Amino acid sequence: MKTTKTTIKENTSETNVLPEFINGIPTAKHRSKERMALIRSYYQRLWKKLQREGRINKIFNDYLGVDVFIVENESDKKTINTASKNWQSTYAVKHLEEIVKNAIGDENKPVYEKTKKGTQSKNGYKNMAILYYDLLGPKEGLNFKVKLTIGIRSDKKHVQYCINKIETKEKSQPYKASTP
Repeated sequence: MKTTKTTIKENTSETNVLPEFINGIPTAKHRSKERMALIRSYYQRLWKKLQREGRINKIFNDYLGVDVFIVENESDKKTINTASKNWQSTYAVKHLEEIVKNAIGDENKPVYEKTKKGTQSKNGYKNMAILYYDLLGPKEGLNFKVKLTIGIRSDKKHVQYCINKIETKEKSQPYKASTP
């Protein structure tokens, strides 16, 4: 099957259009329910993998020097609602293990923050750790910064709370649509 790159011109300025799917993830805004299902399946696969490896749903974060727990119905809940809003955040969830292991603090921002009222407090978190990871994908358009939020309980247990894309690294090189 031959593919060609196409662009849409709008008001004499060139606008790039995303393909319908990128790495199996639907890109259209109205496809968030499909992305929610994908995120659920990514978490299910990760839990099974961690259990097979005897890591009991935890991943060691090199920067903080702690185990970060991936808790069912807690870690996935906020992420499903947040990461399903755009395809890049959903793509980041596919790489959750790599991100949790290698995320680091931003030298210009504090790593620890107080919890916000609502879900963070209801989950029993006393503090939140905010880490970042530059996700570098195999194709243009898959390079962006990911924000990893970790809830810290009073017993010092660190729980992955949310993951989402925060900025595109290469704004000048967005995807162009491919047509068969």
